[in-house]
Amino acid sequence: MNSVKGDDNLSRNTKLRGTYQIRKPLCRSELSIVYQARSIQGESALKVVVKEFFPALLAVRTTDKQAVKCRSHSLAGKYRELMDSFLQEAEILKELRHPGIVGYVDHFEENGTAYLVMEYCEGQTLDKLIKDRNTPVDAAFLRSTLLPLIDALKYIHKNGFIHRDIKPGNIMVGEGGEVKLLDFGSAVRYDGKAHPIFTTAGYSPLEFYSSRSCQGPVSDMYSLAATVYYCCNGTPPPDVPKRLFRDNLQPVALSGSASSPLLSFVIRRALAVKHQRRVRSFRWFKAALQAEYWLHRGKRQRSGG
Repeated sequence: MNSVKGDDNLSRNTKLRGTYQIRKPLCRSELSIVYQARSIQGESALKVVVKEFFPALLAVRTTDKQAVKCRSHSLAGKYRELMDSFLQEAEILKELRHPGIVGYVDHFEENGTAYLVMEYCEGQTLDKLIKDRNTPVDAAFLRSTLLPLIDALKYIHKNGFIHRDIKPGNIMVGEGGEVKLLDFGSAVRYDGKAHPIFTTAGYSPLEFYSSRSCQGPVSDMYSLAATVYYCCNGTPPPDVPKRLFRDNLQPVALSGSASSPLLSFVIRRALAVKHQRRVRSFRWFKAALQAEYWLHRGKRQRSGG
């Protein structure tokens, strides 16, 4: 998601479906604009997030500053195809009810476009939180943040979906430490069918670069391992196409020192370029995070820290 600036943002106080009042834009991507809004029900008003389908290269705001239309008739088919994918995100999120997943509120078509309404999550995304920290990430932070994320991913996979865009920017951490997984725009059922190509440099496994590759839970495990790598090293792993001929993956280093052999093993195996070589169970991640926590806690106690 990028800067919120743009003349095509909905104006403050714009009402959608007679219920949702736009307050301000939060961020935007190539396919959507995300707003802070409020759901007005009688005397009460609940803060929510509204995601508007707005593919910048295909769409234009009409003169009423509210409706959206495709830029040309020749692009109408592509516009509808992308809108259907946007609505699929809403349908998937509607099926998934878990404390570690951003909550679904509503979705609808209006003004020539589509909208997805979700719960408003207070806090910071994991990437921003790490950048703003004055101290290196430690094993306690890693455990408290990533174990709830793993539980959410297990739930998603149990219901037949893969997220396909696990990264620090899609993980919200609340002030009390609660964790929410965001942005299901790339999520699909892992049913063996062709999937649209969506990739994020450093976090996407090799199979995400092909629409007809074998994709499944092990693909999300690669992205989870890349997220752990970022938390430990401060940068994502090298983009996977660059690792095909020369794999210069660096070992993970937690709090500025080498991590335990177990965590290093799990992350390196989960980041294997070939999916057949990756760890295939979240139990490995959980065991490694727990072991890292108790190892570092024991070191602190022995040193009197």
